[in-house]
Amino acid sequence: MTERELRCRSVLTPGGWVGPALIRLGEDGFISAVEPLLEKAPFQLGHVLPGMPNLHSHAFQRQMAGLSGRSGPAGDPLTRGDTFWSWRELMYRLALRIQPSQLRVIAAFLQMEMLEHGYTSCAEFHYLHHQPNGQPYDDLAEMLQQVLAAAEQSGIALTLLPVLYCRSGFAGTDVTERQLRFSNSVDQYLALWSRCKELTGAHKLHRTGIAPHSLRAVSPLQLEQLLNGCQHVQQPIHIHIAEQLAEVKDCEAVHGVPPVQWLLDQHLVDVHWCLVHATHMNADETAAVLRSQAVIGLCPSTEADLGDGFFAIERWFKAGGQFGIGSDSNLRLSPAEELRTLEFQARLQSGRRNVLVENGMSCGRSLYQRALQGGAQAMSQSIGRIEAGFRADLVELDDRHPFLAGRSSDTLLDSWMLAGEQAMVKNCWVAGRQWVKDGRHLAREQLEPVYRQVMQDLL
Repeated sequence: MTERELRCRSVLTPGGWVGPALIRLGEDGFISAVEPLLEKAPFQLGHVLPGMPNLHSHAFQRQMAGLSGRSGPAGDPLTRGDTFWSWRELMYRLALRIQPSQLRVIAAFLQMEMLEHGYTSCAEFHYLHHQPNGQPYDDLAEMLQQVLAAAEQSGIALTLLPVLYCRSGFAGTDVTERQLRFSNSVDQYLALWSRCKELTGAHKLHRTGIAPHSLRAVSPLQLEQLLNGCQHVQQPIHIHIAEQLAEVKDCEAVHGVPPVQWLLDQHLVDVHWCLVHATHMNADETAAVLRSQAVIGLCPSTEADLGDGFFAIERWFKAGGQFGIGSDSNLRLSPAEELRTLEFQARLQSGRRNVLVENGMSCGRSLYQRALQGGAQAMSQSIGRIEAGFRADLVELDDRHPFLAGRSSDTLLDSWMLAGEQAMVKNCWVAGRQWVKDGRHLAREQLEPVYRQVMQDLL
């Protein structure tokens, strides 16, 4: 097997910074070895990090960025004022406009931007399944195929999560007219899931998981039927949970306990689960999720935009809880910004600095490596580490950037994480193939004008 070599000034490995270092890549796109670089030869690369997994994205929502800045109707019983629920009404209206070819363009451009910011893989939580009137396409997986086609253009690796969405709320038995496009029966969903597995099984970069949308959108019986129908396959299971206080109160009114507690009582939650948001877990729930070893999926920029509240990140971090980050509504696309927001939130709440640190590492490295670990677990892919046997998803920071001049190792990473910007991301590879060079995606010139046209058509 032919190998390639990348000579790096420094490399962030699970054990810390190594440099100068040689990364050996197999032709399968996986790392075969990481070794000290002894010979005095020119470096090909500067400072190289594992690419960050993005564990939660709704690609179509990228088109909403900047459109929800006007105040919603105060006191409206449907939207509950200007909150997540009023934002959701706007999302429904936009979701009804998108055609399959437009979704492909939106997703490809979004994935391109993710790569330019340093994400190298993405878990797409996909619920835009049918035609706007709820009629299925001839191929149940038509819209999912558009997301996969987008990934072929952008180069990002996907964990594709078709979403089961069956009802409008805890007390509902069916979806609303605006939700028809999302809705499937459990049997229909299992057929969709099987089709998705067939599509991703042919590609080394992609895999499939399952995603009950939330406890409000899937009844207890439907969730049980879903998990029973997929129990023969070990795979990621992602679910929105305890994102909003209204959701928690509604769950308590119907089931007598908050949503995280109900899920833990009713089902075996383990390392395969990713609990997205989990913003309003109480202390008992937190302890139980820690024991389960499930991942918490945090999306700080979206959670801030929607006014979700504060996840108890310091308590979770200090207890060793697994977490990863996602861009969710794709308002912002920077892994550095998501992690920075987590740390700054912890500082504001505690009145201290450098709150989320461990094992003598800097704040930036502590956060980055923990998010890599949790993201890889949630994606169920061999990623997030620069060592033999892991996929060569790599990001190089630009040591020519003026703000990074003279900095190295943890100081360099902290400078990007806590004060940095997209311009600090120089190059990016997925499975050893370069997709971003000198800060620009190699397909940007082709993708940008098509995306601009689709936005004009939709808006």
